Amino acid sequence: MAFTTLKSLNAEIKQLEAQKKLVELRDGEVPKALAVLQKYARVLSPAQRRQLAKLIEEPTGANTVTARKAPARSPQGRKLGKVGAKYRLPTGETWSGRGLTPKVFSAWAKSAEGKAWIQSNPGAKFPAANGVVKTSPAKASNKAGKVLKKTTTKAAAKKSVRKITKKATKKV
Repeated sequence: MAFTTLKSLNAEIKQLEAQKKLVELRDGEVPKALAVLQKYARVLSPAQRRQLAKLIEEPTGANTVTARKAPARSPQGRKLGKVGAKYRLPTGETWSGRGLTPKVFSAWAKSAEGKAWIQSNPGAKFPAANGVVKTSPAKASNKAGKVLKKTTTKAAAKKSVRKITKKATKKV
C-alpha cells in the first residue's frame, strides 16, 4: 500500500511542477502583453475596447458558461423607477412627460391661458416643474421661420400688387 501511494504522490508532484512551470511562463508573458496593449490603446476602436474588456472581465474557472449566463427575467418585464415631475401646470397638476398626455394638460393647452403661455414660450410643450422653461431650439426656430415666411410672402404679395397697379395706371 505504501508503494502505490508513493507512486501516486510522485505523479501528483510531477503534475504540480509542470503546472508551476506553466504559471511561471504565463507570469513572464503578462508584462509583455500589457506593454503591447498600452502601446496600441489609442488605436483601438470602441468596439475593440469592449471586446477586450469582455475578455478581461471573463470569470476564471472551468464553468465559465454558467457563470456568464444572463439572469432570468420576470414575466412582467423590467421594473422602472419613479420619475420626478417634468411639467407642472399653474393649477398644481404635474406630469413626468412619459406616456400619453393627461387630459388635464391637453385641456389646459386648449384653454385661453394655455394658448397664451404657448404663444409666449414657443417650442415648449408645457410649463416646467422647476420653473425654468426649456425650449427646443429646432421647434423655436421652425416657428420663427414660419412667421418670417408669412411676413415675407405678404410683403412680396403687396409689392407685386403695387407693381401691377402702377403698370395698369401707366397704360391708361
